[in-house]
Amino acid sequence: MRLVFSVLWFDDDEEYFDSLDLEPLEKKILSWGFWPKIEKVTTPEDFSYRSPFKSYDLIVVDRNLEGYEDGQEFIANIRGNAIYTEIIFYTAGNTSDLWEAIRTNELEGIFVSSRINVLSKIEAVGRQSVRKILDLENLRGIVMAEVGELDILLDEIIVLGMESLSEEERSSIFQRFHENAVSQSEGYAQALNAFIEKPNVDGMLALCDSDKRWQSFNRLRKVHTKLNGISPGDYVQDILRPRNFLAHGKPEPHQNGGYLFSYRGKEYHFDDEVSQGLRQTILRYQKTFSSLINTIKQ
Repeated sequence: MRLVFSVLWFDDDEEYFDSLDLEPLEKKILSWGFWPKIEKVTTPEDFSYRSPFKSYDLIVVDRNLEGYEDGQEFIANIRGNAIYTEIIFYTAGNTSDLWEAIRTNELEGIFVSSRINVLSKIEAVGRQSVRKILDLENLRGIVMAEVGELDILLDEIIVLGMESLSEEERSSIFQRFHENAVSQSEGYAQALNAFIEKPNVDGMLALCDSDKRWQSFNRLRKVHTKLNGISPGDYVQDILRPRNFLAHGKPEPHQNGGYLFSYRGKEYHFDDEVSQGLRQTILRYQKTFSSLINTIKQ
């Protein structure tokens, strides 16, 4: 899973969709440390086009759908195709009638809501779904994947930024990268020697780990007119340090909850609160890096 909470919402009343204020719900999902992605569809064809729905964390369906005697018939069709994503089934009528229809059709794993309360129900079920997927192993994988995406964004910033520098400025960045990398590891000597004989951006990035990539970005922003003075934050402390603990550390249950990771003689206490903060920080850097790419392109 990525840091996106994806909702597929099917209601054939476009005016109802137009009347909704989704901003509070989207802000709540962001507070969990996930990008909100709410797709609204108004026809069975648009809905079926998204089958098998594996990319969605939650499906929301109105009971009264055109072309179906009752919405539970539509839900039964979904379940019949072995789709087990969480589903909220809502109605403008009496929810007790809806529960009876669900029992009659033997539909499993369905949440019920009145139409007027459907946004709060989406929030409640969504929060429950997030809790279920945020076990330790899932979180470690999520952080690894998201840092990889941040690496890609930094690569794009560096490539675009270097294009507009003078030859002297590029050569200075290449030289400092080479000197820094040589001092850190003699094992890169052969590759680094080949690089410095014919330095270029692709060659530099190929030799970068996440830390070296961040160093290269900092060298670039000091001389690039559109990046000079911009300080996205302490990326090493905010992102790379937690990533290293989660990737390489050995977790042990902590007496106060969560886990204590040990790595290279240091410790990192990781619990639900730290996890949520880390996810929010990753989203912040993703937004910042994407904004910097647009700034350079302009």
